[in-house]
Amino acid sequence: MSNHLNYLKVVLLSELLLEANEDLKNSPQYKLGLKQQVSRTNMMLDRIVRSEYDSVYGVDPQMATNVLNKIDSLLNLIKSASIEDLIVIESIVKRYNKDKEKFRESEVVWFDKIN
Repeated sequence: MSNHLNYLKVVLLSELLLEANEDLKNSPQYKLGLKQQVSRTNMMLDRIVRSEYDSVYGVDPQMATNVLNKIDSLLNLIKSASIEDLIVIESIVKRYNKDKEKFRESEVVWFDKIN
């Protein structure tokens, strides 16, 4: 299953890059030469994301759906956060990484049942 979790990371990072590329479309730099390269990169990432997601989803649809929903929720929090919030979030993640068991004992995480 660890390979499948690694594929989920690929999906996550690829989605971040796709979104970041979309944000560049209105910039002057995009029009000066990035457009063609971004387009090629997006097509390549789309293929990777689709095939890897299908692979992960085929093994455990419920886990894949729940993990991607949690990742999407986290990404939306990060995208909408202020600079001050990002500093606090980074601090919380560092504290979590130092003592994961403590956090896991006190926090509840809910996954949805997918029908």
